[in-house]
Amino acid sequence: MRPLLILPALLLAAPALAANMATCLLDKLPGTQNDVAAQAVFQVCSAEHPGGIQAVPQGDGRGMLGFKSGPECTAKKAGDTRSTRAAELIGMACRRLHDGPDWERGELSPPKK
Repeated sequence: MRPLLILPALLLAAPALAANMATCLLDKLPGTQNDVAAQAVFQVCSAEHPGGIQAVPQGDGRGMLGFKSGPECTAKKAGDTRSTRAAELIGMACRRLHDGPDWERGELSPPKK
């Protein structure tokens, strides 16, 4: 019985790690006041997620509970962010997570099955 009580405590005490580069940026950048801090956050997230933003599948954050689009996410997450660099990175992460694949927007052909 005792191990069953310890496991939830360990899970709550463990630091939360972002699932990917985009979520790491969105967790840490909103509200950033200057570009130096924004670059530091970018470096931290890059170290935690060596695959970078390219490793995040396009549209990975889409779903019933997520934002409807990258611009909607950007407006919400970057609205109170003074750093231009942070706002740009937030927009990049939001577009990666919440915009559909390019072929849905007519820019590329859909994948062949």
